[in-house]
Amino acid sequence: MSITRDMLKKSYTHVKELQGLQGVAVRKLGTKEAVEKAFQDLFDEYADRKYLVKDEKLNKIRRLASERNIKIFYTEKRIENSQGVAAYISEYDYYVDFGEFLEKIAPMENSIVLVLDEIQDPRNFGALIRSAEVFGVKGIIIPERNAVRINETVVKTSTGAIEYVDIVKVTNISEALNKLKKLDYWVYGAEGEGSKDYSKEKYPSRTALVLGSEGNGIRKKVKETCDVLIKIPMYGKINSLNVSVAGGIILSEIVKSFN
Repeated sequence: MSITRDMLKKSYTHVKELQGLQGVAVRKLGTKEAVEKAFQDLFDEYADRKYLVKDEKLNKIRRLASERNIKIFYTEKRIENSQGVAAYISEYDYYVDFGEFLEKIAPMENSIVLVLDEIQDPRNFGALIRSAEVFGVKGIIIPERNAVRINETVVKTSTGAIEYVDIVKVTNISEALNKLKKLDYWVYGAEGEGSKDYSKEKYPSRTALVLGSEGNGIRKKVKETCDVLIKIPMYGKINSLNVSVAGGIILSEIVKSFN
């Protein structure tokens, strides 16, 4: 049995009820201040910390905020989806210009570019950004229309990875792929009906991976622009994978080829 917030609100005459909990013996306390301290000490040690931030982390946040002249406000109300701390920031533009991105990757010897053709689910997008960062993807290309935008869910699901991966919006995915080809990128499309097993490919040092939308896959014109269509073999009764899972699997294989 854990000591809860409700227990802390009880009358001071009920201190003895805490005896034996978690093997802690509570001394007989004579003053109001001593009782308050006993309650707080016990709560700090045994209370459910699901929504609390550990002291060392909180102190680090306070220190960094102070160094940057960031105001800190305390509240009894828990902000939804926070883990004890919430930061309010001004609007930030995560997107990178396509031309600048091409200039950036042009001199790179080993480079992976992830292309998402009309991904709709923000959690899938965020998870793919996370996988992309882990496997060293240089940038993610998405269409300007008919695709999920960067929002709170995307940022949270990426668990910080979005700060390290370029996100590029383009008007036409097929044209963007053709420009990548001019930089010697080999374009692979992940498709359930692909002709090649993803694990048997030897991926070149400049690889672009295209993933289609959750419901419709890669669009026809985009598919025709791909150099090779690959697939992940299925051995169970379910014949498809979540796009973010499939993307992570294939990215890990591409990196293995680089090494």
